[in-house]
Amino acid sequence: MTRITATFWDCGGVLLTNGWDEHARKRVLSHFDLDFDEFERHHTLANDLWERGTIDVHEYLRQTVFYVPRAFSEDEFFSQMQAISQMLYPAMIEFVRRLRAQRTPTDGMDTYLLSNESRDLMEYRIPTFSLTGLFDAYVVSAFIGLRKPTAAFFRCALDLSQRQPEECVFIDDREENVAGARKLGIHGIRLESPEQVIAELGRLGVTAPQTAG
Repeated sequence: MTRITATFWDCGGVLLTNGWDEHARKRVLSHFDLDFDEFERHHTLANDLWERGTIDVHEYLRQTVFYVPRAFSEDEFFSQMQAISQMLYPAMIEFVRRLRAQRTPTDGMDTYLLSNESRDLMEYRIPTFSLTGLFDAYVVSAFIGLRKPTAAFFRCALDLSQRQPEECVFIDDREENVAGARKLGIHGIRLESPEQVIAELGRLGVTAPQTAG
């Protein structure tokens, strides 16, 4: 088997909670006493544009919430969107840190973040949860105008990593995204638990032992 030299990591659902999934939307809408079904009728199209970087958070909120006057501001609403983000699996983040700690100038495992997410939330989440410097590149849908699970998204990740598909492994919590990576020949692991991911990575030769002391 070709040696794996690059790991591709999803963000929401693997390292952090999902940025703006249905569960998050329901929590924020409940906080502001807004109707979820009405919001969803506006959300789908606007969210696709937002996650591709075509519109910013202000335009997204104008299309989904502030198309009528509200008793609260855009800043208040977005602050709630940010506040629901949490670290989901600290063990996964620590594993990535250990992978990077093993690197030498001539050898080691490169790490890349692959995420479908808006620029506004990603630029909040990366520093807030100390993901800055943890990855060699941040392949984010809003940064590149492409979304998982399209082949173009994964080809962009391969181009940035300068790896062949068989040299890479991708970890995500959504089966459709893992399947998209596998179609290009990238090894894929769907996260069920941190322990399961670490075990499957080990079988592929990707290990990050605890450092002594």
